[in-house]
Amino acid sequence: MRTIGYIASGVIVGSSLMIASSAIAGGFAIREQSTTSLGVAFADSAAGSDLSSMFWNPAAVTTQDGMNSLSSFTVIVPNTEFSDVAATFGATGTTMDSLGLLAGSYFNYQLSPKLYVGASINAPFGLVTEPNNRDWGGRVYNRKSEMLTLNVAPTVGYKIFPGVSVAAGLQIQYIKARLAIANPLALATDVVQKAEDIGVGFTLGLLLEPTPSTKIGLGFRSSISHDLSGVQFGHPNPANNLDVSASFDSPEMVTASIRQQITPSLAVMVNYEWSNWSRLQDLTFISESTGASVGSEEFLWEDSYFVSAGAEMNVSEALTVRAGLGYETSPVPDATRGARLPDSDRIWLALGGSYEWSDSMTFDFGYSHIFFDDSKISLASATKGLLAANVTNSADIISIGMRHKW
Repeated sequence: MRTIGYIASGVIVGSSLMIASSAIAGGFAIREQSTTSLGVAFADSAAGSDLSSMFWNPAAVTTQDGMNSLSSFTVIVPNTEFSDVAATFGATGTTMDSLGLLAGSYFNYQLSPKLYVGASINAPFGLVTEPNNRDWGGRVYNRKSEMLTLNVAPTVGYKIFPGVSVAAGLQIQYIKARLAIANPLALATDVVQKAEDIGVGFTLGLLLEPTPSTKIGLGFRSSISHDLSGVQFGHPNPANNLDVSASFDSPEMVTASIRQQITPSLAVMVNYEWSNWSRLQDLTFISESTGASVGSEEFLWEDSYFVSAGAEMNVSEALTVRAGLGYETSPVPDATRGARLPDSDRIWLALGGSYEWSDSMTFDFGYSHIFFDDSKISLASATKGLLAANVTNSADIISIGMRHKW
């Protein structure tokens, strides 16, 4: 099994280089941070079931003694269709189905019987929405939208006494965005805004085990303020380039989970998560030379929540199966639902499993299908004209993972 261990270590390092390219959680957040949690519709997110729980609750760093690592690799297959389009610049519809790739890694090391250190590497936010038909009726609202993030979170955890652990960590987050629309004055060309930044936030967590069969987790991820700087080109003259800046604050997130062992082979879990998306009211790019707005989009987003329940059963000493069901509200109100992110409320249906290959190595699998509510877009702009469309969404998510005890 030593050969597998060496292979795993190489894959774990490589996973940190992969960044998500598709958002499936509310807004442009990415929920798919754990293969095992995906299999129960994230019903155990903060409960410390394994190291990947560190994303929601850093106190999970204390759940594994010695030195341990975990990595998840996820493929997101979305399907979005704009139909019945009515717009100033044409009535042609389109689909958007950009494949998303995501990987995350988690590490911990026990320094003493009570003190643990660790780190996680994730992409908490991400987005690619690119119409398959560049010349669709809404091209002046979206020709391509991209957001990529990379978040590194060093963490320290402490067992105050048996059954009570606390932890805190930093979030060091890189963000890069590229937003493109067709130039309303020259439809064959694009107006593009590109910007990037590094920001810092923190995480806090509490993990309780009031009985040997009960785990209660509470986690907090802070907002991160980003002062984006970059360039805009293509408007109003395709040859123009402008140095621009914009401000964006990511939402705080609070997650609470309970995991209850019913029998030695059966556990159930429930989860509630709240995200402060009302921080995002608009995104305005400012010219560095004049201080004037050169492009603004109104969001007026609202806070969102996610609830889920799941179950896990040990079929044998080596094989575990799991399933879950979740419901998530979208932060996007009907009035400002746009062509860049036509989000809506959704239901998660999930299945998963784990196989313990050896005492030191476990492989995980997770699958989820997401059922989105059908929605509508109705936009009006002095420069972009009108856009109305019906939107249908769905997505399939497949994830594999591995856990290693060193």
